[in-house]
Amino acid sequence: MAELILADSDINVVVTTYDMAAKKEDNKFMRRLKPDVCVYDEGHMLKNVNSQRYQGLIKIPALFRLLLTGTPLQNNLQELAALLAFILPDVFKEVEGDLNVIFKAKATTQDADHAALLSAQRIQRARSMLTPFVLRRKKAQVLKHLPPKVCRVQYCSLHPSQKEIYDGHLDQARERARVRVEGGKILKTDENNPLMQLRKAAIHPLLFRRHFTDEKIEKMADILRKKEPANFPATAKRHHLIEEMRNASDFWLHGWCLDYPCIRSFDIPDLAWMESGKVEAMVKLVNTYKANGDRVLIFSQFSLVLDILESVLNTSLIHFTRIDGGTKIDERQSLIDTFRDDESITAFLLTTKAGGTGINLMYANKVIIFDGSFNPQDDRQAENRAHRVGQTRDVEVVRLVTKGTVEEQIFALGQSKLLLDGRVAGDSEDGGKAEEAGEKAVAKMLLEGTGMSSGDAQDDNMKEEVKTEKAKKGIKEEKHEVDVKSEIMSPERKLPQRKKSSILDMLTRGGSQSEVKEKEVKVKKELVVLDEDGDEMLV
Repeated sequence: MAELILADSDINVVVTTYDMAAKKEDNKFMRRLKPDVCVYDEGHMLKNVNSQRYQGLIKIPALFRLLLTGTPLQNNLQELAALLAFILPDVFKEVEGDLNVIFKAKATTQDADHAALLSAQRIQRARSMLTPFVLRRKKAQVLKHLPPKVCRVQYCSLHPSQKEIYDGHLDQARERARVRVEGGKILKTDENNPLMQLRKAAIHPLLFRRHFTDEKIEKMADILRKKEPANFPATAKRHHLIEEMRNASDFWLHGWCLDYPCIRSFDIPDLAWMESGKVEAMVKLVNTYKANGDRVLIFSQFSLVLDILESVLNTSLIHFTRIDGGTKIDERQSLIDTFRDDESITAFLLTTKAGGTGINLMYANKVIIFDGSFNPQDDRQAENRAHRVGQTRDVEVVRLVTKGTVEEQIFALGQSKLLLDGRVAGDSEDGGKAEEAGEKAVAKMLLEGTGMSSGDAQDDNMKEEVKTEKAKKGIKEEKHEVDVKSEIMSPERKLPQRKKSSILDMLTRGGSQSEVKEKEVKVKKELVVLDEDGDEMLV
């Protein structure tokens, strides 16, 4: 096929996929093809310069490269530098290292306002670099008659069974942090990755194995080997079966109890899948939507969570359909068509990235983000599947966040990433206000580097939000500038770097983000005037 395409001068266009074009043999063919123009849809797939996909596709020679994307900036400004280096490697490749130094800022959920990520100097540089190479068309400009989309956050409380599990894992995380600080060795457990365990506990208790104890599992394994020899032959080693069951969650083993009646007596209590703060909030929302004649898309990051939600919707007598990563490609469109034609189907369950970002599900006008992603653009693309061409009703997006848990920090970090995207694209305040906000952020970073407490930083952030609101209403704020000693701002003197720790460092100190914000500490605001060599402050 490759030789026929190369020999046939009448073929003007070749359509392929990212994965195929990056493969060794196919990439070799694409290089031999020497296209005049390369168009890359979903261009944000090329954000990682170290990926095999990026390294393979950049070798394809082209006179002109065009990237099409709705999310050019997903996490940080280094991704923007990667995209620019891809479309114009001759221009940006030589200065790639310098760009990475300028734009290297990684926000964590511990940061009060993610000042390093949102620095006005970085943003202004990124915007000036991006402007000559970007043609931006927003949905509101193209689809002027599309109904509005309203987004809101609904906070949920931990169910008692959830709280017990969450507090237990939080204590474990604190103990691990203590051992690490003291230089001790952290023992490996069955449930490593404390962050993921906290996320699971904030979603649903059945994502853990608590009901099926080791004793129950051994009895179940013996019964299965005796009663179900076809599925669990005696020739298979017993400890392999036990190990598999020990690594499963309560809800996964619940599925086994349904499939094999011989072990049904060990099953979880009836309606245990309803015991979650998020589940309770979701059921209330969906029942309201059903009563009003609305239809809803429900998104989760995890297929197992969708399994739990299926039981929840069946218990609540809600008609639904489902697509996830395991759904066959040739079946997906028929499921979408069924949802379109059968208006008795109230809910559509989907994993966040299932079916591709371009599918149109405008037949629903409500969206529930059951558990959010670290990358807010994934959630935004998911919710926009209902906000498409053909939508005639207002779209409401509800994000469920469990209060007092790690989900609050994940949500705050996602909002900062979206704010960065908006500022680079020019959606935020004008240059003067942006510069003022950037100076204040740098001033606060300096104060933190010299011993300012996290409570002071939070208070500063609260005052900043009040001032921003006043500025929007036209209220003039008086600016006070304080000269800084020359030796502090001297480029020869190494400036204090802002300490940034992981999400768990914040959690192990105790107290959620909402609790920290309640502290009121009066702090004298100082505004620092930076010279041209003050860039190191932002690193």
